[in-house]
Amino acid sequence: MTRRSQNCRRGFTLVELLVVIAIIGILIGLLLPAVQAAREAARRMQCTNNFKQLGLALMNYADVNADTFPAGSCYFLGFDQNKGGVGCPLNGGIVFLLPYFERNDIYDTYTRFARESLTDRSLTRGYGAPWDLAQANRDYWYGQKISVLCCPSDGNAGLFESATGSSATNVYYCAGDGMWTFARRPDQEWTTRSSIGQRAFWQREVWKKMSAITDGTSNTISLSECVVPVTRSTNVVRQGAVASYQPHDGEARPQLCLNNAYAADRLTVKNPCTSLWRGRIWSNGRAADAWFTCTLPPNSVSCVAGSFNSNEWGSFAPTSYHAGGVNILRVDGSVAFASDTIDTGDLSAAQVTSGQSPYGVWGALGSINGGEPKSSL
Repeated sequence: MTRRSQNCRRGFTLVELLVVIAIIGILIGLLLPAVQAAREAARRMQCTNNFKQLGLALMNYADVNADTFPAGSCYFLGFDQNKGGVGCPLNGGIVFLLPYFERNDIYDTYTRFARESLTDRSLTRGYGAPWDLAQANRDYWYGQKISVLCCPSDGNAGLFESATGSSATNVYYCAGDGMWTFARRPDQEWTTRSSIGQRAFWQREVWKKMSAITDGTSNTISLSECVVPVTRSTNVVRQGAVASYQPHDGEARPQLCLNNAYAADRLTVKNPCTSLWRGRIWSNGRAADAWFTCTLPPNSVSCVAGSFNSNEWGSFAPTSYHAGGVNILRVDGSVAFASDTIDTGDLSAAQVTSGQSPYGVWGALGSINGGEPKSSL
């Protein structure tokens, strides 16, 4: 072999270089979905752990309070100017769980705001919440980001919105298998059918005993999740859209929402509501803003009667950015994953006030006394 041949070095041709680049691109394309899936699995696991922590807090609260759970919404420490009427008690049950997941600091400040307001009732607007005392207190309370109430899969969770002075949340209360969701207490309802909310674990100004859950704590949903609306005017279902349609006739049927609220693409809604505060205030106890119903399946369209945020009549589906369903917390503290395809029974049936839920496994899980679900998730 000659010295010249030994020193001769062959480089890549242009074609070979392009082939190598193409192969690298294909490999990256194959790996990226796997990486994203792994990241989402980790985020979903963290979301599950958050619910487990809330479940433990709920059970600890009951242990300390004679087997009694907090109300889903209520007035707080003397904020009762409107209690005799049908006003809006805005304190959600999560407020009372704060000391049980190591946020005593926020709870103590909240309590102080409430007690100080009693010296001058003119400082409040009668809504039953300390943020009415002064703007500084309002900003403090709204602005608290509590990580256990935020799902990592939702990039908007916990964000402080300066325009409204609120911190968003993903944790929502189960309103059961009815669509009249607690604008009033049971004794204030006009008709028996309107008292459908008594079947739910959470209720306005009602502190339930463990013994009230006759279906069993492992067969009853307490909490689930909803995405924070990207904007208050979004029309995309998986971005938190709610349609301003739901007949307020006492014979509400979930199928009406599906038939009238979805756009043709089944991804967006017609006539989206732009006045709801859904998911915007972590401590809110108002039904239209912080509750879900076990009527429509997870990740489907939601409907509210009209467009104003005080409306409590509607079908509100839990939503998430997890593929195929949502996390649910049972009253016993266990967490499960409810599929988008969960059995929802007969959605054309009218809501009931007693007996088996017409809305299948999903409706049965939402009820405390409507019979255990006949099949699993």
